[in-house]
Amino acid sequence: MALKRIRKYNLTATEYSLIAPILGSVTQCLCSSYALDMIKSLERNFVQKLDEVQMLFLHAMPFYLKWYWDYCDPENFVKILRILLNEFTAWFTSCEPDSYLERSSQIDDMIRHLNYLLVRPTEFDSINIFSEEFYDNYCKLVLHWSAILSSILACSSCTINVKSAARTSVQILYNLTLHSNVLNFMKTIPSLILMLLKVTDLDHDEMQLNAYRCLGKIMIEADIKTMTKPSKIAAVHIEFLKDTIDDSKPSERFYSLLESLKNFVQHDQVKIELIRQGILPLLITCVLKNTFDPIKVHLIALEVLLALAFHNQACSFLKQNENFMNHIRIFSNKTDSNKLRLQRVAEGLLWKLEQEDEAVAKPTILTWYKYDIMISYSHKDKQLCLQIHQQLINDGFRVWLDNDCLRGSTMVGIANAIENSLYVLICMSNTYKQSVYCQSEAHYAFERGCRLIPIIVESNYKPDGWLGIIISGKIYVDFIANEFNVAYEKLKNEISEQRYQIPIQSSTKSQKKYETNTTSISLENAVSVFESTM
Repeated sequence: MALKRIRKYNLTATEYSLIAPILGSVTQCLCSSYALDMIKSLERNFVQKLDEVQMLFLHAMPFYLKWYWDYCDPENFVKILRILLNEFTAWFTSCEPDSYLERSSQIDDMIRHLNYLLVRPTEFDSINIFSEEFYDNYCKLVLHWSAILSSILACSSCTINVKSAARTSVQILYNLTLHSNVLNFMKTIPSLILMLLKVTDLDHDEMQLNAYRCLGKIMIEADIKTMTKPSKIAAVHIEFLKDTIDDSKPSERFYSLLESLKNFVQHDQVKIELIRQGILPLLITCVLKNTFDPIKVHLIALEVLLALAFHNQACSFLKQNENFMNHIRIFSNKTDSNKLRLQRVAEGLLWKLEQEDEAVAKPTILTWYKYDIMISYSHKDKQLCLQIHQQLINDGFRVWLDNDCLRGSTMVGIANAIENSLYVLICMSNTYKQSVYCQSEAHYAFERGCRLIPIIVESNYKPDGWLGIIISGKIYVDFIANEFNVAYEKLKNEISEQRYQIPIQSSTKSQKKYETNTTSISLENAVSVFESTM
């Protein structure tokens, strides 16, 4: 009754004194054997109707937690996951994929609310470390949702029901990509990319965006090149951005679009198309418009621009816009605790546009280094990287590591660490490759001609794109395929092997492989050269 009253009177999240007691009670109920029994009591089909008790436990309660998501303790979601996920997965995968189009409205709502509860929590950093625990169930859900999407796309007509089913399928598949290890599994499903590409042809804006968000995470450079889709991907994003950028009140569609761009911009082929088709003025508008949300818009737009700034044409365009440059200088000086991420990306962009060339020109070979090793890593991989860091310290190495990677040191500080380190460990993973901050670190170390040692910190990861180019020809140390002690010994051996090698001067190296100006190899050709060696 309390849940019904809150929904009826539309109590807002600001009335926390009314919400908090029910949050605790709802969590306890969903962690109880009663909730588990409700899932077990479900028939093995999508067409059934729920009784009142099932509606309470499997519809109303998950919906309530979804409604007040920001007020929930992430640890409570871990408890709910441990109790409900296995049984829910068993029920869901026992239902025939073809029957999903015949689902009842109650089952439809239940599936969406429970999936939000059981899958979406992986976005919380504090929960991500448990991803291995839920890996098997998530992979089963991926396969079943893929089968459902396949049956949906096989329909000859595109009715409202078909579009609704496709929209739900793609949204949940996107939520599943938030697990890095599950994302790697999704990349092994041959038909998934083809199905998502078909979804992008359906006449539904939100569904297209969700499909592109999935593709941005699943597709690798080779996929984008062979599918001949870069121009379309860029065109759709630019068209949607033009349609929404002047709205008086930005919608979730607008925010979702920017997030999708953030994923795709790390693919070199798409990056080139975005620049060619005129994305830069639109992104600059996103930064300059003061009415936009600092985190949802300014931050994401600046991160996209930082990724684009690795292309010389984009770099020159941005530097010539004085208004834009003044704005990012203002952002770089903001010290509000809730805007530190905004400050960090602004500092990184200023570094890229104004300081990197001069820094690269410094002498690359020192007679003495302050650090033996600098570790470049993504925050998502922090646990393993800290273990490697500690072992190196125990063995007497002088190691620099940004311990507060979520906030991050300024690029000036990181550049100083790179310049003063004999070796740079590149901790490779999907999240590393997708991070524009990690790209900045790796690119600068590469340009400086540093001794790079790539290590794999995520299962089944294969570097491609800009990261593949940077570490091409180098020996990987795999900390996932090998036991930690075995991998660590291989790392020490690689350090010893490189100790007596003469680093390549940055000016020669960059001309040969990475720059995109008129006097050097193009980015497109660099990608082609790299892929031909795979």
